[in-house]
Amino acid sequence: MCKCKKKREAKKALEAAGSVVTVNVDVTKIVKYIAFAGIVIVGIIFGTGAYVKQLEHEKKSEED
Repeated sequence: MCKCKKKREAKKALEAAGSVVTVNVDVTKIVKYIAFAGIVIVGIIFGTGAYVKQLEHEKKSEED
């Protein structure tokens, strides 16, 4: 018996029992939010490094 036939039989059994659950996965939204999170993480890392360099530069210029 093939897998698709087993799935159809299982679906029919669930429909007969009155409990059917469907799950929709929107991959485009998942990819969008993962990409956005990556951009935010890189921005935080780069921004922190730039801020530290700026503080070091200001400290150096005050010493001179």
